[in-house]
Amino acid sequence: MAARSFAREAVRRLGRNTDEIIAPLSLGYIPLRLARGRLVEDSTRQSSSRYLATRTFGEAPSHGTPAGLAVAAAAERIITPSTCDHLRTRGYAIVDGAMDGIDVDGVPLAEAMLNELRSLSSSPGVMARNATVLVGKDGVANRLEKSNIFEAEVHALSEESLARAPTLRAAWEDRTQLTLLNVMLPARAPPQSLHYQSVKLQRNAGRAGCFPLHFDSDAGLDARVVTALTYLNPTWKPGDGGELVLFPFPDDPITVEPIAGRVVLFSSANTLHRVLPSAAERFCFTTWFFAKQARSGEGDEGQTTTGAASVAARKAADKYWGAGKSDDDPWPEPGAEEIRTMRECEALLAPGMRKHLMRLVHAEEWAASIAESHPDTPERTRALETHRREVDVIARAIGGSYPRGLARIGSAMGSERGGSVRE
Repeated sequence: MAARSFAREAVRRLGRNTDEIIAPLSLGYIPLRLARGRLVEDSTRQSSSRYLATRTFGEAPSHGTPAGLAVAAAAERIITPSTCDHLRTRGYAIVDGAMDGIDVDGVPLAEAMLNELRSLSSSPGVMARNATVLVGKDGVANRLEKSNIFEAEVHALSEESLARAPTLRAAWEDRTQLTLLNVMLPARAPPQSLHYQSVKLQRNAGRAGCFPLHFDSDAGLDARVVTALTYLNPTWKPGDGGELVLFPFPDDPITVEPIAGRVVLFSSANTLHRVLPSAAERFCFTTWFFAKQARSGEGDEGQTTTGAASVAARKAADKYWGAGKSDDDPWPEPGAEEIRTMRECEALLAPGMRKHLMRLVHAEEWAASIAESHPDTPERTRALETHRREVDVIARAIGGSYPRGLARIGSAMGSERGGSVRE
């Protein structure tokens, strides 16, 4: 127990003493690529008769309308310096009460959004079952549908549907949140500034509808930078389920209740999360904020970011393991092996590697969440096989290069795979 506590604190100190390691907008290059048997989320994004991006010039149809003014007012309460500071340093931010006291034609904003979402979800053909596309070794794509999860992209709605949902349309078209995020969390290079946004509506029908562990995007392939979830459930109570669970590694998981008016923001690329099974109907919508272009990996700003994170991680590690500590410092004087372990830990905690590390640390829970979120079909079996195959690849790659660091972090986080790596 003492050894595990020591290891956990070591991992926390490495992570907490540099913004770069936890920073949600530090999208580093990911060196490991799994070319086969990959999971590609959000297949419903493929088909649309409308432009995904909101207008970047001129005025949107909802601008200046009661719905547009209400959404903009709420946005100014959501994106504040304290929100952005928590997002930068902790990897997520939770905002409550941003819509309180804001009405649309006499109806509270959160209630108006819920009424519109309910109306759309009851209209035939508007919402479709959520599915993931699993690409097999043979290159054939198979749909892996989730149980009782129904969604619609606002940009794909017909004009008739948009006319019935003015506040949800305004949530897509209003750029106040995007602008404030750019001001308060400026990008390191112009192509990575936030450029446009999309909104996905969701109805969880209950009956154990849920999502597995996942990241929303891959920084090298997908331009999504920030995810914002807005919940619209005024009667939610403990026992209804459907909670969001965030994994702000190396800190402990955070369980977030989906109460009405709550907005949760986190890094699309770097925040592992899932949704627990819901016993009651649950409504929300997701806003994704996109950069102008995805990071391409080597040779771009993302590579520089990863380098900066490694330097910062080394400084943090030196502070606790290096020479020159005071006599009353409880940490042991490092020997050659401990210094090597420290260097391996800091490499694994860099943004580009941490995503793979988390897949390994949470491997069993990840597999259980896949099984829990999908009906028992051949596609689910293939998804589980793909997950286990990818975990094995990651374990061999990381275990071969960073065995001591993996064992230390595995001990800290209670990972069977991490703890079983031979030194």
